[in-house]
Amino acid sequence: MTLPRFFITLPSDQQPCAPGSTLLLSRTGDFDAQVYHHLVTVLRLKSGEQIQIVQRDSWQGWLCQIETIDATQLTLRVITKLEAASDPFELTLVIGCSKGDTTEQVVRQASELGVARIMPVLFDRCVSRPRGTRAEGKIARLQKVAQSAAQQSQRCDLPIVTQLYSFSAAAEQLVQLQPDALFILWEEEEEPSSTLTEMLAKLPLPDPAVRRPHIVLVVGPEGGITYSEVAALRELGGSSVSLGRSILRVDTAACAAVAITAAALRSRLDAAPVAQAQKH
Repeated sequence: MTLPRFFITLPSDQQPCAPGSTLLLSRTGDFDAQVYHHLVTVLRLKSGEQIQIVQRDSWQGWLCQIETIDATQLTLRVITKLEAASDPFELTLVIGCSKGDTTEQVVRQASELGVARIMPVLFDRCVSRPRGTRAEGKIARLQKVAQSAAQQSQRCDLPIVTQLYSFSAAAEQLVQLQPDALFILWEEEEEPSSTLTEMLAKLPLPDPAVRRPHIVLVVGPEGGITYSEVAALRELGGSSVSLGRSILRVDTAACAAVAITAAALRSRLDAAPVAQAQKH
């Protein structure tokens, strides 16, 4: 059985984690309350059982054992450091703000699949257009969903869920990110477009020893992306790609694109050291 994992921020007066050190989690307070509640009330763990924690400041994981539990706090003893395995690439998912819980589903599944950054964007055809405090509340909810998914999938890092951008502001952010490729999932392409798999197979990648490849995937809302938005993304170096003949739902398209991209990059980057060794 996989041990539950939690992201925590150590308070300033807490000693750094090390084998043999202890952590106190209180029933109250922003730092501890949710973890205490989940461990004691939801999972109903007992003394002697083990969990994993990840420190937010260092993103280091630790195996811990529950020493004591009472009505106000529990004590964890740190056993050993966990090896962190991170992907040798970076994925950013630009997703149109959708109605209902579609955006939450995308954030949850994309976080499980390993995206580094999720940018919710108000495209022209977005039906759901939260503003002000509603937009802030939606992003706060998406950030919680991303954290829960990252913990469940045993990640040692937390995907960034950005603020809700207008299309123009998102374009400015993409310029600053300077990705190696920007792929637009666009079902209205009139000319036959290459599949995402084909584009990834021939994409020039930087030397992973120097820096991680960075790919941006753009998926619009339920109504799709307009011609003018696609043109603007192409001016940034974007290429429209296909996932096949079927017209997919937003959440299906987003998660399929992330899974295909992650698998293709892992395969190519894993093969690169072997090919380099064979040359010598």
